[in-house]
Amino acid sequence: MTPENIRQALLRAHGPMRLGLAGDVPNLVPVLKALRDAKPWSLGEARKQAARLTETGLVGTLVEMEFLALHLRARAVAVAIEPADVVQDGLVQRCDASG
Repeated sequence: MTPENIRQALLRAHGPMRLGLAGDVPNLVPVLKALRDAKPWSLGEARKQAARLTETGLVGTLVEMEFLALHLRARAVAVAIEPADVVQDGLVQRCDASG
């Protein structure tokens, strides 16, 4: 995991990116499996992140989002990555997906 001060510098320099679904997902099982393949999340945490992914998307560095996208695409889940602005109190907030 990247130290927070370096991560913040990367986000300030390059901006945050948002990972979202590129279409309807009738079944969240492939999403949950992909998220758990990518991160050591419990099933409950994966469900929380899947819900966030389907609603507003996940936000983080480009590398974080590409890493998750790789796992999602391997499970035939169509996703898109686009620029996102998530700044609060002068800091780009930590992506839920980075933990």
